[in-house]
Amino acid sequence: MTFTPPIPPAVRREFDGHSVDVDVEGLRFSVVIGEDIPLPLNCASFREAKDIVMSVSIQIMSALLQSRQTGQVTRTREPAAAPRPAASASPASVVVLHRPNPIPVPAPERDRGVTTFAALFAAWSRYHLSTGGAPTTPPYWQVLITRFATFLGHDRPADVTSHDIRAYRDHLIANGRRLRTARHSDFAALRAIYHFGVENELVPTNPTIGVKFKADRLAAAETMSAFSSDEARAILSAADRQTIPSRRWIPWLTAMTGSRVAAIANLRKQDVIEVEGVWCLRISRQAGPIKTAASERIVPIHPAILERGFLAFVEKTQRERLFFGESDGAVSGSGSNPPVGQGARPYNPARSTIRRVTEWLHGLGLEIGRAAKKDPNHAWRHWFKEQAFAAGIPEKITDAIVGHAQPTTSRRYGAVSIAAMESELRKIRPPV
Repeated sequence: MTFTPPIPPAVRREFDGHSVDVDVEGLRFSVVIGEDIPLPLNCASFREAKDIVMSVSIQIMSALLQSRQTGQVTRTREPAAAPRPAASASPASVVVLHRPNPIPVPAPERDRGVTTFAALFAAWSRYHLSTGGAPTTPPYWQVLITRFATFLGHDRPADVTSHDIRAYRDHLIANGRRLRTARHSDFAALRAIYHFGVENELVPTNPTIGVKFKADRLAAAETMSAFSSDEARAILSAADRQTIPSRRWIPWLTAMTGSRVAAIANLRKQDVIEVEGVWCLRISRQAGPIKTAASERIVPIHPAILERGFLAFVEKTQRERLFFGESDGAVSGSGSNPPVGQGARPYNPARSTIRRVTEWLHGLGLEIGRAAKKDPNHAWRHWFKEQAFAAGIPEKITDAIVGHAQPTTSRRYGAVSIAAMESELRKIRPPV
């Protein structure tokens, strides 16, 4: 099975016959533009194959757009005079994709035993990264695992019992940790490293097995809402009066793309790109945390944002991140979080910036926040979906813009082009 990367026709013609090196989460290979790419034979499902196609295509586009400035592409063959079937490609030009071999836990390490959480976590982290896991996960999970060890008062994972796990669960909830966060963050980290530890004979048992969370049915029934028209108008009008970049642009970008706030707040200068004459944002896990594979995408910038001088702001910015400096990019928490290791990146570099924007939004005097069932930032995502529905934008295109996975098999076929997204995006009128 092969796939053709959804490269815009103009870009394909410009680079036809050139090869470009691509690195997608440890998958390293060269791609010849104009030739189909075989999928790895060990794809477990259609969804996994689709995720690979999406990641590879984004990496190819990013590399090609950057090469316009650097010239770092080489011609492998002369462009074809006419379209030809993929089967006629010469064997030398075929690209074979394969997942990297996972890094096994060395036998000497098993023999001497993992006696500390730090050692167990380091072994899990190496395996996670070698199998294509998100690089932003280990720094965040290290904070959670260290927090658990601090609660225990010791650093011996083999001595932990199910009683300790239940006590920690109750401790988190009693101290204000949201049930969903405790389940999907704190306990997800614990379950993962213990599962890895048992599988690799680093710990004798997995004490998280059998420990459950009692769902709060009333809380589960509560859904967050979108901003009203008046609230949206008030926030974006206030943003227009701001000179602080994060307050000036993050509300507008989250509103007019429907993106999660972390994806916008972590944007780098290099993530503002032009594709076939359309200015876009490149949202990728290289910049910061994303929730799913579908969240990694290229999305057009709404004309209302361009008219307000966003490109001039980007061009003038001297730092890598658009909305904060590197000194602001540390993982923040409830005191003394441990270092994430030499050369490791924070899980969410923009965390402090997002907190300050949220505080500013609360200061506008609007009835927003969890008590009002309107998250100060995430409510824009709901607002965008409502506006897209009212404007008659097809759900497939709306999902492509906001980074939602397609819910049905039929809607997963066929990529949504930048031109289609840009055309439909114009139908959404800003409230100011």
